Amino acid sequence: MGARLTVVAAGPSPGRPVAARHVHRGDLSARVHQSVDMARRAVDAAAAPASPPGLAPRDAHCPAPLQPAKVVGESAMLLRVVDFLGVGDAGLHAALDALAARIAPLARGEAVVARLCRPGGGAIEHASAHVFLADLGHRDEAFEGLLTLLMADMPAAGPERPPNHELESHWLAQVRSGEVHHGPADPSLLNRTCLAWPLDVLGCSTLDLYVFTHVVMYATDMGRRRSPLPRPVREISAEAEAALAAALDADNFDLAAELLWTWPMLGLPWPAAASFAFEVLAQAQDEHGFLPGPEYARWRSVAPAGVNLDEIVLRTSYHATLVMGMLCGAALAPGGARRAGARRPSRDAGTVDDLLARLPPRAATPRWQRVLAALPASRRAGLAPLVIDVWLRRAAAAGDLSQVREALAAGLACGEAERPSMWQALALLRRSMAIARQSVSATATPAGSAACRRTASSA
Repeated sequence: MGARLTVVAAGPSPGRPVAARHVHRGDLSARVHQSVDMARRAVDAAAAPASPPGLAPRDAHCPAPLQPAKVVGESAMLLRVVDFLGVGDAGLHAALDALAARIAPLARGEAVVARLCRPGGGAIEHASAHVFLADLGHRDEAFEGLLTLLMADMPAAGPERPPNHELESHWLAQVRSGEVHHGPADPSLLNRTCLAWPLDVLGCSTLDLYVFTHVVMYATDMGRRRSPLPRPVREISAEAEAALAAALDADNFDLAAELLWTWPMLGLPWPAAASFAFEVLAQAQDEHGFLPGPEYARWRSVAPAGVNLDEIVLRTSYHATLVMGMLCGAALAPGGARRAGARRPSRDAGTVDDLLARLPPRAATPRWQRVLAALPASRRAGLAPLVIDVWLRRAAAAGDLSQVREALAAGLACGEAERPSMWQALALLRRSMAIARQSVSATATPAGSAACRRTASSA
């Protein structure tokens, strides 16, 4: 329990100033325990015949209800990531066994069989919880026989499926057959996923980033294997850093936790931005007793009197807390929490403070900015790349090309010319200049001017 990892986290006392320190294995293990407990509560709530008093099952004035199939499937994923930690931890071992026993009948129940009867190439995804449980030793030969029969009779029908879903099905089939323990992901499938081309770090959506995190998970079997990647891993890591900046700036801790598993699941050193992001998430989790999901603040602030707060927590934050446990499990696995990456050229904290002062403002200051401001100067100095990524993302989202130019100049002055956000911002300026020149050229002739007027009138 005394071994130290390279990730850093905030102290557990709410409201205490953030202090930089190494995280002991016990700190990460405690978060795994919390995640397993949250999964158990979510499964119980999702499987209940009706919601307890306070929140209607479907109501525009309350958060979306838990989806039983999703909760069961994700709880089984959690088991797969953290099961090895039960060895030597009797309490966790008992909790994991209890969770497996709770979800087993739901993973093989009538609702799952009904979904398996529908046509479509992704049938195995409906049985994912069964597949994970069986691989962990919680087998059900009767259901496995039925699954074999139903899948053998399954026509290749249904809509076209995105590459990430094809990769997921392939991964689940490998888990089911046992091939996952000695074989990599299918390279032809990986070459069709988002890992095969640059991520649009300035304009990617939340959904784009969730797809990115899931492809990493499927390709690596949650960090258990190494698969040949379609691009250099340093490029994927750099894009994950920029994506992490976007998630932190949106106060989306759920997405940030998933992005953070990029490094342990790929077996890579944690960059400074990733260690800092973990600290931000750990502080939020310690303050609340769970990791708040993206919708928690909204519903907590408008909850009417008498509303069941526990159900609000489950509906908005069970997933964020669960993926935090998956992240900690991946970090605790062999090779998951390696030494920090190579040091960047040293800067003084004033450089970072200057960058923060020049950021385009937001209505509400996100948590990462407050945590960064509380760090010692020596730690702030290493986080200039994170601030530059945020600055470029904010400027591009606002369509403010002058801010894009200013952020580019600041990034160059800091020696960060090779970051994906810098390259993509420069390309954005080039495209904008080309369009501007074309517009000027078009308006230089009467015909061009008339065309411009027609375009403007039709817009």
